Amino acid sequence: MSDKTPSPDILNDLISAALKAGADAAEAVSAHRASLSVGVRNGALEDVEREEARDLGLRVFIGRRQATVSASDLSNATRARLVERAVAMAKLAPEDPYAALAPQDR
Repeated sequence: MSDKTPSPDILNDLISAALKAGADAAEAVSAHRASLSVGVRNGALEDVEREEARDLGLRVFIGRRQATVSASDLSNATRARLVERAVAMAKLAPEDPYAALAPQDR
């Protein structure tokens, strides 16, 4: 796994922290994107640009309430704030009769 991609441990830790903070259930996702852009004018190379981005997403459930948050900073402090905010937001969210994780058999 590259140093730019969060390890499965980070995602598991994020979920565990959400459950300890009061979530009934949680899911975490990560994304890493890279793009390369090459500009050519009149047959000559004009510029080359490379862009990379990484993100973490966390969705928590408290009863039939849910909240989703994301961040591009993978630091421990940011992950702790992500959990704190997601749980706080879910507690304030309106109830949704369809809010739940998919059954394990799906």
